[in-house]
Amino acid sequence: MPASKDTKLKTVRNGDRLRIGGEVFRVSAVEPQLDSHNIRLELQGHDGGLVTLIGLPKTRVELAAKT
Repeated sequence: MPASKDTKLKTVRNGDRLRIGGEVFRVSAVEPQLDSHNIRLELQGHDGGLVTLIGLPKTRVELAAKT
């Protein structure tokens, strides 16, 4: 399996791929939350399903290696 990179949520950009629980998701949207410091990510799975992740900018996430 290719190496991955641990990074902060605030550095994630549209089109990046995140690994969560062994599954890889493509980031389809990144938006700041208007009423807080949180960041909202829309993630799309390989099966087409969508997941919304909301977290603080300093939250650590795992970027999947580009293949």
